[in-house]
Parts: sequence; C-alpha cells; structure tokens
Amino acid sequence: MRFNGIRKRATAAAIAVVAMAGIGVGTASSAQASEGSTPFSHGGCAAIEDITLGADYHDYMEILPTQNNGSCLFGVFNRITWKWMGTGASSSSNPQGWFYDGPGQSLEACLIDTANNNTWACGPIN
Repeated sequence: MRFNGIRKRATAAAIAVVAMAGIGVGTASSAQASEGSTPFSHGGCAAIEDITLGADYHDYMEILPTQNNGSCLFGVFNRITWKWMGTGASSSSNPQGWFYDGPGQSLEACLIDTANNNTWACGPIN
C-alpha cells in the first residue's frame, strides 16, 4: 500500500506505532530491566546488579561484588548525569547500599578491571 500526502503518511505512521506497541516493540518497558538480580563479569571481577521495588513503588539498585582479584572497582553509574552514585567506584567487595532508581534516573551497576586496561562490564540499564 502506498501513501501519498502528509495526512496519509501520518496515518500510516500512527498505525505502525500502534502495531509496534501492541507487540511490545519500541516501548520503554521492553528495554528496561525489571526487579531481580543480574550477574555480570569481566576478567577476574564479577558482581550482581540487584534491583528491587521499594515501598514507594519505585526501583532501587545496588551492586553486590562477588569476585575481586584485587584489581576490581565496583559501583552504580548514573547514565543521565554521567557520574558514579554515592562515593563512586570502590575496590571494596562490600555492597555500597541501595540507590533510588525511579523516574528521572537511568542507573546501571558496573565494574572496572584495572588490570585489563580499565575495561568495563555493566549490568542492564534500568
């Protein structure tokens, strides 16, 4: 089917958006992580990105280091402000605590392997 004119093209675009939303393509919720735990690793470093729903019905995120060969940094990174949350990436193998990940936030748990050219690995962005 071929559409000519602005109104007809707009109608075709609207139909495509509705169709994609109906099957979950291109919707924000299909691209986001949900509550739960996601393990990730790189080199001798490993961690779990943990996401939970708080009493305020918003997500909270923490990083749980599970393997540290002595050259690992762990932290929660904010993709909107392009900064580390809390005290930043830490060599500690202890959890850093929970960070608010509700509306207006775009966080991910990340690790840096300093022994391997400071390469990164991260859990899913939420």
